Formats: sequence, structure tokens, C-alpha cells
Amino acid sequence: MRIRLPDEEYYTRARPYIIRDPLLLHREGVRRSRGKEARRANILIVETLADILRPTLGPKGMNKLLVDKFGEMAVTNDGAIILDKMEIYHPTAKIFKEITKTIEKTVGDGTKTTVILIGELLKRARGMLEYGLHVGTIIRGYRMAYDLALKCLNRIAVAADFWDRNFLKKLAVNILATRNLGTATEHLAELVVDAVHSVAEQRSGKIIIDESNIQVVKKIGGSLTESQLVKGLVLNKKVAHEAMPKSIRNARIAVIDMALKIDKFKHLQPFKQEIVLKDYSMVKSFLEEEEKIVSEMVEKILSVGANVVFCRKRIGKTAKSMLAKAGVLAVERLLKQEDIDMVAKATGAARVADLDDLRREDLGIATLVEERKFGEDKMVVIEGSKNAKMVSIILRGGLEKQLDEAERAVQDVIRSLIAYAEKPLYVPGGGGTEEALAIAVRKEAMKCPTKEQVPMYAFANALESIPKLLATNSGLDPVEILTELRAKHFQGENVYGVDSTERRVVNVIETGLIEPLAVKEQVLKTCVEVASMILRIDDIIDRRYAKKHRGELG
Repeated sequence: MRIRLPDEEYYTRARPYIIRDPLLLHREGVRRSRGKEARRANILIVETLADILRPTLGPKGMNKLLVDKFGEMAVTNDGAIILDKMEIYHPTAKIFKEITKTIEKTVGDGTKTTVILIGELLKRARGMLEYGLHVGTIIRGYRMAYDLALKCLNRIAVAADFWDRNFLKKLAVNILATRNLGTATEHLAELVVDAVHSVAEQRSGKIIIDESNIQVVKKIGGSLTESQLVKGLVLNKKVAHEAMPKSIRNARIAVIDMALKIDKFKHLQPFKQEIVLKDYSMVKSFLEEEEKIVSEMVEKILSVGANVVFCRKRIGKTAKSMLAKAGVLAVERLLKQEDIDMVAKATGAARVADLDDLRREDLGIATLVEERKFGEDKMVVIEGSKNAKMVSIILRGGLEKQLDEAERAVQDVIRSLIAYAEKPLYVPGGGGTEEALAIAVRKEAMKCPTKEQVPMYAFANALESIPKLLATNSGLDPVEILTELRAKHFQGENVYGVDSTERRVVNVIETGLIEPLAVKEQVLKTCVEVASMILRIDDIIDRRYAKKHRGELG
């Protein structure tokens, strides 16, 4: 028999929470790993992610089939998409998920190379730690190697004219070639180059490109080779009424952020009108009143001189008929925020939520607004925008997954070319740049009399893993290819790299295997920063499984 003590009864009844051990630092269930254990776990996670992406590197890289928890599939070799679709659990792995997204948004390319290089740097760091080298020494050595690599990178970079269409196409083809788009690679590269040149502006000696002025629209049907460029804004909508004109020149555009109809529910009405029907004889009066209200809406639009209307919400049957009789082209239900924002931005129109506020100066201007047929579907095109040069790349394809992959590839190329426009310099591709940097770092490492020499050599070996992996994924002998490539670069021939199509070491500048300098700079910078950050982590505290006692707060 258990006897309840007086103080125990007091604490149980008056204070319904458990007195915890004052020397206990964390709650029960908190997972913690420190020192070598934490560092080893982080490095293992990064090596696992790098191993997943290794087979996808290069033009001959393989694809991954990913199925998320909702059953949505993706067939891709895009590093950012692969990590995004994976249900990543470990906090360190989640960091890489964000890193790849950042790189993709910044320079468009280099996500796989970044993850693989970080994996190589940390794998070699693990070996150095086991031999007793201090973390600080490894990080300093990596920093010294990075500074040398950056100087070498700028030394081998070559300037080229951004307005040279053929040159820009080479850059685009090299990025698209890794996305397994088949015969459509050349065609899509031409479309992207045309699009970038169409929206580029030169201000104060700099080339400025607004990415939002390039729209990518997917339309199922046909093949990727049937994709086309439209020099204007394309909306995946049809004209609201068959009787409306399908083309308007010298368009004066009203952008309405409301419904042009009488809603069935009072709280949705654009105007607070209330009609009470006492008997059936008043139905005619009701319809006349409704038509009168809608007529007033339409008259307000026509009174300011608008001949094109883009409506965020629905346009009622009565309003459609009235607008059609007045020769107005109208488009309804622009529900996507980006669609109506692009119309307002391109045409210079002001979005109006109350027709009483609509003025002539709120109208936008465009040279042409018309409905066009693309394949079996119709879309509305706005050309000759007032405020912005806008172009649209319309992608065609038989499968939705194919279109999704093509869209991601095209957007990555656009970002890469924008990064190149900011710094119009290029470097050899095909692993040639990485080999040149590895040779330069090794030469300088031999002169270093301190322990930092070891991580500098490790940095150079990590860089060499890229051409070695390109050879492996192309079905070549990596030892043979790397030996030949190293000999060429040791003799100062920095223009040589691995051509996966020719399956040999070639002069990549002559064959057009080149990459923007901005991409390589971003990759190197990210690799060193992230590797250093992970190596500095010596304590992992995971509170996801912490138990909360009954009655406790927080």
C-alpha cells in the first residue's frame, strides 16, 4: 500500500505540473549529438546528397523519377527540383535544399556542381580530421585555395560581345544540352536568345534585363520544336464573347478588379443595390433594373474611351452583350495575380476596383490586342506595350511532364544569360575550368610551408572530381581522360575539356563548350562558404521530439 505524503498531495493538486530536475538542461526526448559525432553525421548527409546527384551531371547524365506523397511525379535531372521533390528530413540536408534554390534563382545553372563539390570537400575534410588536422586549419586552407582559384578563374576568363547572337546561342545550348530535350535543344536556345535580346536595354554602359519581362507559357499539343516566340504578352484566355472583335489596334485598355455583373449574393455585389419582388408581375421590372445597373457600369467604361477590358472577375451576359455591341474586346477571370499584374505593368494601366474611380488617365495603351490560335487553343496577345518590352515563349509538347521540364530548363537559361549580361565573360566548359583551377591551386600549395598545404591539395583534388565525373557519365575511362586532360593543362593549354558528345578531350572553345564566368564564381563561393559552415558545426540539438509534460507551458 502506497501512502501519499502531505507535500506530494499539495504539489499534485495546487500545482498541476511536474517539478523537473534543476540540473536537467533539455526536455526528455531532445536529441543531441556533439563533437566528432555531429560533424560525422553532417558530412555523411552531404555525401549522400552528392551521391544522388552524381549520375545526373553532364549532357549524358541520367534522369530521376520522383513521386511525392501526393502521387505527383517528376522526371528530371535538375538538381534543385530533385532536392525539392525529396522529403528531406535532416536539418543539414534542408540547408542544401535552400542553397540549390538560391543558386537557381541567382544564376540559373550550377546546382548539381555545387552540391557535388561540397560533398567532395567535406569527404576529404573527414579524412583530414581523422588524421588529426584541426577544423580551423582545414577551413583556412580551403579559403586560401578559394582565393587562388578565384584569381585563376578571372585570369582565364575571356570577354565576348553580349549582342553576338551566335555566341549567346552557344551558352544557351550548353545549358539545355544537360536537360535531355533531344532535337528541340537548338530551337529552344534560339528562342531564348531572341527573347533576351528583345528585352535587353543598355543604360549607362550596362546591359539591363528585367526577367519579369520574359514570360514562359506552356500549351499541351504538338512538339517542343513547334514552340515559338511572341513579341508581346500572352494570356491563356479567350475573348469573353463570340460577338466581340477578335483584334483591336491602338488599344486603350481598362484593367478592372471587380465583377461586371450583379452577383447573386448581396455581400458580393459591386454596388449595394437591393430589389424586393412582392409578386410575379415585378419580374419584368427586376430585369429592367438589373439591366439598368449593368448598363451604367458599361457606360462608365465606354465614357473614358476604353476599347479593351481586362476583368479580374466574371463579366455577366448582359455586360458581354453591351460591350460586344460597342465593339469592345473583353477578357474575364484573370484570377492569377501575376496575370493581371503583368497586363497593368506592360500597358501602363491602373487597376481600378470601383468604376466611379475610373478615369481616362487610368487606361493602358498597346499597339495591338488580339485573339490568336496556338494549336487547337486560343489565347490573347498584347503587342506594342507602352511601359515595357515584353516577350512570351510558348512551349508546346505532348506530355505535361515534358513541358514542366522544358519550362524549368528555359527559365534556367534565361537567368544564366542575365547573369552573363551583368558580367560578359566566359570560361571553358567540359570540366576544363575546374582542371585549370586545380593545377593552379596545386602549384601554389607546393610553396605553402604550413599545414594549410594539405587542405589546399584536397581542394584541388575536389575540383578534379568534376571532369572525372563527366568522363564516367559519358561512358569513358575516367583515369585515361583525367590523365590526358591534366597533361594538357600542365602545359598551359587551359582551353581543353571533356566533350561528352565527341567522347574525348577537345579544345572546348573551338567546339563551343563554354560557360558564363558568373556561374563558376557563384559555385566556388557557395561551395567554400557552405563547407566551412558545416565543418564549424560541433553541436546538433534537435527538439522535434521533446516531450511536453502535462500542465507545462512552452
